Amino acid sequence: MTPAVPVPGGSTAGGSFVSDRSSQSCTLSYDGLIWYAVPAGAFSPIDAQHAGCPRSSLSQDLNPARPAWAIPRGATQARFVATSLQEGYSIAGMQSIEAVAAPLRVPMTWMIGSFSYLSNAKLYDGYHAGNGDDVEGEDHANLIDAMKAHFSWYVPTVSVEGAGHERDIAGLLALGEHAFWGITWNSHGTDGTSDYGAPWGSYCADPSSYKRPQPDGGCSLLAFEWTARDLTRAYLSGQEASFSTDPDDLQIRAQFSTAGAQTYVRALADAYAAAGETQPIVMMSQQESDGNTAADAQILQALYAEAAADGMKVETLADAATDARAFSAAPRAAAFPYIPGGKAVPSPIVNGSELYPATIDYHDTQTGMTFLAGHTLPTRAFVYAQDPTSAYDVPLVSLPASATPALTAVAAGHGKLALAFQAPMALHYGIAIWSDPAKLRISGRGVTVAGRAGVVVTFDLSPGSNQVVVPCGGCRSTTFTYST
Repeated sequence: MTPAVPVPGGSTAGGSFVSDRSSQSCTLSYDGLIWYAVPAGAFSPIDAQHAGCPRSSLSQDLNPARPAWAIPRGATQARFVATSLQEGYSIAGMQSIEAVAAPLRVPMTWMIGSFSYLSNAKLYDGYHAGNGDDVEGEDHANLIDAMKAHFSWYVPTVSVEGAGHERDIAGLLALGEHAFWGITWNSHGTDGTSDYGAPWGSYCADPSSYKRPQPDGGCSLLAFEWTARDLTRAYLSGQEASFSTDPDDLQIRAQFSTAGAQTYVRALADAYAAAGETQPIVMMSQQESDGNTAADAQILQALYAEAAADGMKVETLADAATDARAFSAAPRAAAFPYIPGGKAVPSPIVNGSELYPATIDYHDTQTGMTFLAGHTLPTRAFVYAQDPTSAYDVPLVSLPASATPALTAVAAGHGKLALAFQAPMALHYGIAIWSDPAKLRISGRGVTVAGRAGVVVTFDLSPGSNQVVVPCGGCRSTTFTYST
């Protein structure tokens, strides 16, 4: 059988197609080695090159229902953090955000970057006493000293390190802060910043190269992203700033109506809550307080209310810095669905399709990978050892085609899944299986469950031929029931 052709760097093979419905039951495969059985009718969008039924039976619904695995159905370990960056002065905007957060018992973290806000110390004191709100500051010693003088309850914990300039890691550590906020996940220069390749959510950052995880598995520096993104549409559209939890981005960049944005952010919160059923994660929300509009407030209300309804643990940024340090060094795999709405963007990654497959984003201390629904191998990978330094305007190095392993054979049965690889170099690598992990019963080292959508298995490859055997109690063949 022809080896599965790897497609690193964020593009799929020219013959692939995305579908989410069939007039008959069918089997689909991207690589011709691992197949997925889909039912007649609707299913979660999947990217494939091969079909066990006539192509004419397959079609697209550009407004698909969310898959069951992206809707919470049990307790979640997700944390929700609501923040507001304060550089442009607007007390009215601040009051508008607080009016949304306080009734829902969502404590705000006001991230102060302007001395002008300190003239309203009584407002912060009242919000702190009444709602548990907190403040954090940008990495200027004089600003931090002024905040300490104004707020007896303020303890510097998380440095505000925004976009468009270099993050001062040495400076924030010198101030006694061991966490920072402001990574703009997947960015390619948006607002003057390229953080492409850095993990999303929270992660234990390498103090000498802050965009990558700390290699030794420690957590001397914790990183938080700017605001939570739609992990599927932000990546596949190439417009990461359009599809996020920022109300202004949704309305201006992604062209959502107010009602459409409310529906969308509820689905985003649900997806994070569902991903958090199998692992602790942080969902960040950020909205600048200057210029906050009535529509912004309505969208924030929908987001905050859904996070609370989903049972997320709501925390200030300082609380999250303590809490997340306990889990942010661990491997993480999060499946994210396609959520329609706003403007349709033909994806440059899946051959111009406006229907996107779901994604699984994975990272550990060595490697970051993104998998598309139906793909066994990642469409992009980042080997963190290749990035011994970080700079705000320089993306991480993605694995080139010349260094990417090829999957050449797969066999299943007798409680095992066996895979053959041809690897150009020694590499920590992985696969994704898009089937219910509870039924797969994959076990052993390097197994990270991605909610109810699938599982990622990582392993170390040597140069040349490799045989990887994965314990899999539910693997009876190389055709799996597709997660829907």
